Formats: sequence, C-alpha cells, structure tokens
Amino acid sequence: MRARSEPFHDGYWYCYANSTAMLLGTIGESVSPRLIEALSGVGLGAFQTPNGLPFFSGFAGLPDQGISAALDMLGFTCVETSSERPEPDPLEALSALLERSAAILGPLDMQHLTYNPLRPPFPGVDHFVLALGMQGDRVRLHDPAGFAHALIGGADLEAAWRADTIVYKRGHYRHWSQPRRVREVSQSDLRERALAFFRQLYRQAQALAVQHEAKIDGALIRDWAQIMARNGFDPRQIGHLTRFALPLGAKRAMDYAAFFDPFLAELGGLKRAQAQEFGACHSQVVAGDWRAASDTMLRLAEIEDRIGEALR
Repeated sequence: MRARSEPFHDGYWYCYANSTAMLLGTIGESVSPRLIEALSGVGLGAFQTPNGLPFFSGFAGLPDQGISAALDMLGFTCVETSSERPEPDPLEALSALLERSAAILGPLDMQHLTYNPLRPPFPGVDHFVLALGMQGDRVRLHDPAGFAHALIGGADLEAAWRADTIVYKRGHYRHWSQPRRVREVSQSDLRERALAFFRQLYRQAQALAVQHEAKIDGALIRDWAQIMARNGFDPRQIGHLTRFALPLGAKRAMDYAAFFDPFLAELGGLKRAQAQEFGACHSQVVAGDWRAASDTMLRLAEIEDRIGEALR
C-alpha cells in the first residue's frame, strides 16, 4: 500500500485552514491555507461574544461551516460526521477510520491538548488538528499550533474533541475525512461561488443580529471606538485584542485582498486598507495610545461598512 503524504502547515490562528490544507495534501492536492481561510468567510464582519470579547469576524461565520464551504467551492467532497450525544467514546471508530484516511478533528477544547506546554489553562478556546494515525494506544496528529507528529492519549483527545465548552459546536466529535475531488473549478467559478457565499453570510449575520438584538459590523466597531476613547476595555479584552483579534484581523485582511485583487480591485483595496488599520490599531493599543486607537477604530468601522456594502 502506497504511503500517504503527511504535509505540515503550522500557524495557530489559521488552525482550521491549515488542517484543511493538510488533509487535501494527504491526497496530493496542494491548496494554500491562505486561500482556504479567505474562502471560509470567517473573517468578514465583527461581533462581540456574550462575555464581552470583540471579534473581527462574522456573526454567522463559523469555522466548521467554513471548512465545509471551502472544500465544496474548491471542488472536493468529504465525509463529514459528528455525534449528537457525547457518547459512545469515539476513539475505536477513529482508529478504524485513520487506517483509510487522515481526518480533521474539531472544534476541540484546547485546554485538553496535553502535548502543548502553552495550552490555555481555562476551557472554551477552540482549535482544529489533523489526525494521522495511531501509535500504540495514542493518536498521532499534526497540530497547526506548531506540533508536528504530536501524540495524545485517548482520554485527553476524547475530552478535547467532546467540545463541551465550545459555544458554536454543532454536536460532538465532528470530523472530516476521505476527501475526493469531484470537479475541476475554474477561477471564475470559484470567485462566483465565493461571492455568493460571502453575501449569504452577511444576510445571515443581519438576520441573527435582529433576532438577538445585537449590534454587529461597522455599528459595533464604532461602539468599540467610543470605549477606546475613554480607555474602557478591561485587561482581559485588551489581551484578547492585542494577542489575537487585531493581529489576526490584519493577516486575514491581507489574504482577502490577495483573493479579491484580480477581479474586484475595489474590494482588494479596501481589504488592504483594513489590514493597515488593524496593524496600526494593534500598535496603538499596545502603546496605550487610546485616542489614536479610537480614531483608527472609527476608520475601521467606515471600511467595514464599505466592504459590507460592496459585497451585498
């Protein structure tokens, strides 16, 4: 039996995109994680969690749905499975599956990934990995957080994969395996499908915002600008902004710009401008320059409005 390729892409912030690129790599398909990240639609818009954490991503843009959407747009079919209940233990079935195919596992609760010495000590941080096979009674996997060929015991993986504290999970033990190309996709077809998906996400986000009486996107970013003007974010929110939301926003915006540039130059330009403002806001927040950060956040709100209008 021919050995399966096991490419490794790392970068914690792009865990689901990297895991998807690695899964496709096991069947000899080379797709950039940066393209997958853009196609997932997760980095469009802005919302705030019930516990007050700001995210520069869509109210309707969920990573697990983004994986499935990106695979479909790229012309692949995949076996996607989850369990409505947290039992029975999924490890026996996973062991049999990994003899046939690698599998994306997620969302996982990162606190249970015991091979990672920097894992968060608290629950609720989501993550995705690629399971490759078994090594004795442990699962061997590629973790995009920087751990290739990591080993994890069954009990720890089961606790992580059950995802009890991941608020957006749709069932337990979700995984994608056995990818197969079912059609060739032209650039024009990919772009048309992606734009339709992005518009759908904005429509869904607006409907959810009405349902939950929540502010999102540009209107919410303006509220954040007012909070910054009076240095009103607490240390937890500031840590989230500086260690995650703002630098990730800049990275995602650059990837969207690269996607839009060849066929929608206006959107590409807006995304490049957004990336620069994200980077500036990050530097200003780290420096404690709240007036400058507030002004930058207002520019981000205006850019987000223009992006949403252009896509809608």
